[in-house]
Amino acid sequence: MRPCDLKSLEFHKVLEALARWAASEPGRAACLALQPATDPEEVRERLTRQADLVRLVNERGALPLRPFSDISRLLTLARHEGAMLSGPQLLEILNVIRLARLLRAYLRPHADRFASLAGLARSLRPLPELESALAQALDQDGRLKDQASPALAEIRRTIKELRQEVEERLKRLLHSPAHADVIADDYVTIRNNRFVIPVKPHFAQSLPGIVQDRSASGETYFIEPLFAVEINNRQMIAIKEEEAEERRLLVAFTTWVGRSAAEIEEAYAALVRADVLAAAAAFAVKLRCTKPDLSDGDIELKQARHPLLELTGRTVVAVDIRVGGRGQGLVLSGPNTGGKTVALKTVGLLTLMAQSGLLVPAAEGSRVACCKAVLADLVDEQSIERNLSTFSSHIANLVDIFARLKLPCLVLLDEPGVGTDPEEGALIAVGLLSALTRAGASVVVATHYRAVKLLALDSPNYEIAAVDFDPVSLQPRYRLVYGSIGESLGLAVAARLGLPAEVLATAHQRRSEEGEELRSAVEKMEEARREYEEKAAELERERVRAREAFAEHQALAAELRERKRRYWRTELAAARAFLQDLKAQGRELLSVVRRRPDGAAALSAFVAEKRAQIAAREEEIAPVVEAASEPPVVGDLVEVAGKGIRGELSEVFGERARIVRGGLRFEVKLGDLRRVGVPERGKTTVKVPEHSGTPLEINLTGLRVGDALRRLEDFLDRAQLAGHAEVRVIHGIGTGALKRAVLEYLATSPYCAAHREADQGAGGVTVVELLPQA
Repeated sequence: MRPCDLKSLEFHKVLEALARWAASEPGRAACLALQPATDPEEVRERLTRQADLVRLVNERGALPLRPFSDISRLLTLARHEGAMLSGPQLLEILNVIRLARLLRAYLRPHADRFASLAGLARSLRPLPELESALAQALDQDGRLKDQASPALAEIRRTIKELRQEVEERLKRLLHSPAHADVIADDYVTIRNNRFVIPVKPHFAQSLPGIVQDRSASGETYFIEPLFAVEINNRQMIAIKEEEAEERRLLVAFTTWVGRSAAEIEEAYAALVRADVLAAAAAFAVKLRCTKPDLSDGDIELKQARHPLLELTGRTVVAVDIRVGGRGQGLVLSGPNTGGKTVALKTVGLLTLMAQSGLLVPAAEGSRVACCKAVLADLVDEQSIERNLSTFSSHIANLVDIFARLKLPCLVLLDEPGVGTDPEEGALIAVGLLSALTRAGASVVVATHYRAVKLLALDSPNYEIAAVDFDPVSLQPRYRLVYGSIGESLGLAVAARLGLPAEVLATAHQRRSEEGEELRSAVEKMEEARREYEEKAAELERERVRAREAFAEHQALAAELRERKRRYWRTELAAARAFLQDLKAQGRELLSVVRRRPDGAAALSAFVAEKRAQIAAREEEIAPVVEAASEPPVVGDLVEVAGKGIRGELSEVFGERARIVRGGLRFEVKLGDLRRVGVPERGKTTVKVPEHSGTPLEINLTGLRVGDALRRLEDFLDRAQLAGHAEVRVIHGIGTGALKRAVLEYLATSPYCAAHREADQGAGGVTVVELLPQA
């Protein structure tokens, strides 16, 4: 990558913004030193590592990083034999070792899920013994603590005791009435590392001792009394011993650091990388960046935003930018200030960011190519200084671009050929584009030249796009319209800005015929495009309305289903309540039956009444059905629609009818009946005789109690309809549980007139006498 290209695309400003998120000075320096990689595998690894860290930070929170120093020089010094680092310098190393341990603990539990971060975690080697020793020996300012060694603790205890002793004796001297006229002030101080007291100069000879200093004014002498000389001497010796012990400890710790320098250096380098990754993660979250895919040569940036514009806090209109593979290009046209140069720079800058391992401010699914070089020739579109020196500098840059073409590469050209005769400039631009595509470069060019626009329309290697604008207000909309040629609108903009009418009239008259034809064609194409976009927008609105209507239909259907479920739950609850009431009344009636001779007739009447009630309830909730094309007549076999109840139509009265099934009679709506057949000749009822095939016994052995009672109930129902007088129930002996359940059920059954145990040889059989039908 050429430094001039990085500068013209303002890559350094992105790095400066990134560096502001770093926690440490080494991290900030590393951010500023980032360079795009050109190996596709390395780029993929960088992007994957960065994307994984963003995901991890979103899940667990920020990395445990705080400011740390550059310790490279200290590690180099520590490797020398006999070297001694100061306490504060050792504290800087301790800070790095401690941060490496904390960051390792943060990363390791997730190394399996985020394999790209596993190497970083491995590089953060822990040094627990060295960390513990330094932490125990150094305070927060880097001074050696008393507990750094027993000898140091003892020496400092001695110094403290001597200091207390000399201070106490000197204070007693200061407060002695005998020396009140001698003492200049009431305090003990230190001169030449020895404890002294202030004395008036005229009385200095009256106090035995050594003059260690005097004040600048000469009004005070600082005397070390003779009794303090010996104590101060002992203290000075102890201080020298303290310095020697401190030096010994610092040398020992430095040697330990030197032996571990390789591990510390690796951990430090990993910390710096982590700081850069953390800064890039914060940068990505701020700008809503995503991980782009790496393509074989094509570029597709979805909803891309220029990062530097995004950082200003202004509203940035996202653009979709696509460039074909090698030997393909994109021509951007349209008026000044419409966003051509911003789009051009966005392509280059986001490519550089991705190759540097940074996520890009674009939507998911974007793709970039891994380029050997991103080569740019950009100009300031607002400048009016288009002289020969400018033209010459651009040509020199273009010559260098051709010399450095190394595929795959991306070439960005902002108005190539500018600075000379427009016709010649357009020819140069056409020649450049043709040569670059033949060489296999991917090209993005912003232009006003008509010849370049026509080349893009005619060449299969180029796609054309225009920056959109409002045709009425002439305000840019900052989006790209593909397949459209953008007008430069120089005359229209000049008119809006107030250029005199006569100037504009002359310009319009001198407009070439060819240019007028092209302008007219472009206007028609733009008008057709806008009409198409309006229709597409209306179609999209129709789709939205259809989706909303469908969603509303789905919601209503769901609400209807829920109402239906609630209705059936209510009906089921009512049916259960009715059944419980029916059972209670049946038990009460059974007790009467057993006491009264006419009980059987009463029971049959009760059963008929309740069945009629059930049929009437079913009729109330049954759906309305259309009348049959051939209405049934008395004597037909009929079925109640929706219920599956069949019987013989015995009577019709008005809109209602009565059907007979066995010994039961039902009254229903005539319109709910459909004819299903004619009864056999000579039969006037559907009552099933005893020899109809309904068995006279049922075997319940081996069944669970619940299943057995359900089968028994169904068996008794069919036996009653068949007109059987008695039946046999085989329940076996076993534990007796099934027999007890059967007998309890028979005691409440509406069909059972009486029951008895069969002969002993029958093996667990109960004979049930059924009530006769009415």
